[in-house]
Amino acid sequence: MPRGLSKWIKIKRFISFAGVFILLAAAFAYAMFQGGFVSWFLFYSFLPFALYPILLFFYPVNFTAERTLSPRTYNAGDDIEVNVTLTRRFPFPLLFLVVEDVIPGSLMQKEIKQMFFPGFKKKFKMTYTIGNASRGEHIFQNVRLKTGDALGLLEKEKRIPCKQAILVYPPHEAIFYRSIRNMFDQGGIVSPLSSHDPSLVAGIREYEPGDRFSWIDWKASARVNEMMTKEFDTRESDDFLIVLDTMPTETFEVLVKFAASAARTVIKNGGKAGILLGGKESLFIPPSSGADQLQAIFYHLAKVSEDGSQSVENLFEDPRFSGQSAVYMIVTSKLTKQMIDGAERLRGKKNRVIFFLIKGEGWSMEETELIAAAVRKGLIVQPVEHDFQMAFAGVKQA
Repeated sequence: MPRGLSKWIKIKRFISFAGVFILLAAAFAYAMFQGGFVSWFLFYSFLPFALYPILLFFYPVNFTAERTLSPRTYNAGDDIEVNVTLTRRFPFPLLFLVVEDVIPGSLMQKEIKQMFFPGFKKKFKMTYTIGNASRGEHIFQNVRLKTGDALGLLEKEKRIPCKQAILVYPPHEAIFYRSIRNMFDQGGIVSPLSSHDPSLVAGIREYEPGDRFSWIDWKASARVNEMMTKEFDTRESDDFLIVLDTMPTETFEVLVKFAASAARTVIKNGGKAGILLGGKESLFIPPSSGADQLQAIFYHLAKVSEDGSQSVENLFEDPRFSGQSAVYMIVTSKLTKQMIDGAERLRGKKNRVIFFLIKGEGWSMEETELIAAAVRKGLIVQPVEHDFQMAFAGVKQA
């Protein structure tokens, strides 16, 4: 709570407290000077209504709050059930208590309030549900309590610190993966990341500096009296590096959803996926496989936000980016000449770059010309609708 607002609340409370004394003194003075049954009846009738706010003024509202959410991680669109338990030691008789859990603005939910009539109760619980949770890291801060007397002469408010964070993972869809797998099989798209299979010896050649000691064929070397090295067949690997454009755009949440869907599809089908995020604090996770890798990618996609400090074309100069051997999947809503030039340089290093263009509206003439220019340079450009299921199916070798 801002310091100025907190100070004003305290001043208002003291003014209300002084007002109660003034009313009580006025009622007493009226009974003393007027005399008679009616005046004293009014005074004694008002006395309990005046004493209660006086006692309430000194009551510290010493509640403790505990918020429970289970589990701590959710997927976008899930309903979040929240339980807030309030306990206290001293059972001061409260006529009413308004409990408000301060919802993070990132959840875009209306305020949650509930009224209780605790009396002398020491413990009670509030339960509510946040529907259709949005992606992101959401931090709950405080629980706000408000109480007062029957006549509204004094109101008392207190904020109880109860900080807690939850993580809502981005939504995702299943993408048809067999189509892109077939492209590997048919040579349509070949990942430049190859590994030697020691079980598949294709031939022998003269030794070259940098060859491993274990690759030397000693029998052949003895026959020709020269160092000879085995040659192996190579196995192509399904390694993908997903590059998410973090520049501000109306379709940013759709971009995040596609990146999450692509990573999940690749890893669930035995491939390796990594991610590169731009922005002020760029993040790079090299391609890998397994449930832990997928969880790490989803964790950072849950927290990513729009950031215009670093565009995709600047990322092409990042050694972490250009030094990887993988199929680059650029997820963006806008294709620029700088992106095309950077992708062409990567392609010249025997890498493959696929642009997945996701837009909410149709393509302008300028964008259509840029797509055609990218295709002429041998790049792969794949427009994607909001239905991601066949996003990989339309990808063709340029």
